[in-house]
Amino acid sequence: MKIFPVYYFPSIAWFAAALDAGEIVLERHEFYRKQNYFNRMQILGANKVLKLTIPILKAREHTPLLHREISFTENWARDHWISITSAYRSSPYFEFYESQLEPFFTQVNPNLFDHNRAIIDFFISALQIELPYTVTEKFQPTDYYEADFRQAFAARGESKTDRFQAVPYPQVFGDAFAPNLSILDLLCNMGPRSSQVLRESIRKN
Repeated sequence: MKIFPVYYFPSIAWFAAALDAGEIVLERHEFYRKQNYFNRMQILGANKVLKLTIPILKAREHTPLLHREISFTENWARDHWISITSAYRSSPYFEFYESQLEPFFTQVNPNLFDHNRAIIDFFISALQIELPYTVTEKFQPTDYYEADFRQAFAARGESKTDRFQAVPYPQVFGDAFAPNLSILDLLCNMGPRSSQVLRESIRKN
């Protein structure tokens, strides 16, 4: 079994590694950690990479992800959706997925794990990939798994797994390619060809 963290609009590296794994386990019992991708994603705006963060209700320090709740004291969902539409409205494929994406910002599940899992389910379908998974029944240490990816994806956007290599593709903004953004960037720019880019992103040696 290969275990993966459950992130908010996960990175391209996350999906490439998961696709390479074939069948995965989603971790819902690890402790929520600040400065991580449980509640944040990166997209490419007109002038820079934008970091979008979901505010989380306060809880005890060692509260598992499955018990962390989203805060709605700020209208973050509206702001995220405005940022996404501004960034990808002119991309080749945004309009094909817009109606399926919008509910993640208008009908938000207050449980962070459930919200993120629904997003992952959407991308598995939209990318048209086979990615069977189960979810953890309890927390297990690293040596319990064939491969542990829970710490493999750094908070600054780079991947710590040597199985991933960024493959450039056309992006809406910027002269220089911005690698390993949210999988949303890849889908909006490449559409049905996204799965091919993912497979090409997996190192063969």
